[in-house]
Amino acid sequence: MADLSSLCPDAAWADYQGGGLLNLMQTLSRELGGPDLGHAPLASAALAGIGRHRHVCLILIDGLGAAQLASLGPDSRLRAHQRETISSVFPPTTAAAVTTVLTGSAPAEHGLIGWHQLHGEEIIAPLPLYARYPASRGGGEQRRADTLYRARPLFDRLGRPAFLYLPDFIAESPSSRFHAGRAPRVAYGDLADGFAQLARGVNGAGPAFHYLYLPQLDTLMHEQGPDAAAARVLLAEIDAHFAALLPQADACDAAMVAIADHGFVAAAPECWADVDADAELYGLLALPLSGETRLAYCHVKPACAERFLLLARERLGHACWAVRSRDLLAAGAFGPGPQRPDLARRCGDVTLIAKPGWNLRDTLPGEKPLRLAGVHAGVHPDEQAIPLIVRRP
Repeated sequence: MADLSSLCPDAAWADYQGGGLLNLMQTLSRELGGPDLGHAPLASAALAGIGRHRHVCLILIDGLGAAQLASLGPDSRLRAHQRETISSVFPPTTAAAVTTVLTGSAPAEHGLIGWHQLHGEEIIAPLPLYARYPASRGGGEQRRADTLYRARPLFDRLGRPAFLYLPDFIAESPSSRFHAGRAPRVAYGDLADGFAQLARGVNGAGPAFHYLYLPQLDTLMHEQGPDAAAARVLLAEIDAHFAALLPQADACDAAMVAIADHGFVAAAPECWADVDADAELYGLLALPLSGETRLAYCHVKPACAERFLLLARERLGHACWAVRSRDLLAAGAFGPGPQRPDLARRCGDVTLIAKPGWNLRDTLPGEKPLRLAGVHAGVHPDEQAIPLIVRRP
């Protein structure tokens, strides 16, 4: 079996043995009367006995890695209640990690392994469900959803009613509808409305489980960077809503758990490697890049994989590690459990894993070169480490 530690020096990989997001969902499911998901429980006792509370709330603050919480909110109530630092999944990105939360399955099982990924003959974005290649003019979302989503939703299998509070622009998406299962979805507008909806839920009949998804910080840090002053302001707003909810949570016997799906690193404008700028290297690909800017899956033309691997290491070695995708699979990078039958095909032949500070991209006709100030999905510790925040009455 391949050894992950030998593939990328000083890389941070997901912990699936007791210190990660997958293990948290195993423990939470059992605490709330849900199924045994077949994974190791959380090694920490932070959630022990949490199912005894009338309400349990899980708040997922997209992008709030442990490093971001420490730098942007050192004196926040959220940080004051941080019990542990745990790992995300691999790759540490929303499509993979949030799907793990919603299903209790590892990326190897649910198969959503990047913002863009190969599905059938298309490269699609598995959450909004548009096709990057061949370019989509719209439509086809439900057709893709019917064949893409396979992992069974978790929240409607718990031993108590579950409610999902989702932004109004995704509450009715195919992904949200599928992954909520039979559990009600409650759409909200802005941050204040999201917390107000959660407060109304906690004040209702119980016992119940409540899941609030907050994507606002992730959006801002992609646009302005993880160290932006605006990110500090936004986190303070989220923290104020969290703090304001605590007295009601105490009165209603509601335990509060807050996590993230991944962390962030800054993306310098001068450190973007345009893979398609090398005509010889890019010409060996059968398809455009998929994955993320910090982790690119390369589908190579027949009999060209070794040539592509050699050239990538020679010409892009300053910006990334080029590894055989089968080595990632063999080493269990995507987690335990039965692998989706099409997982290996989605990973392609070679995976380019960006080195610290670097990003990878290609630009298709009709696209503008991607420019982001903050990124994730690689193997830097700040991308992988997430906080586990627990506040009990």
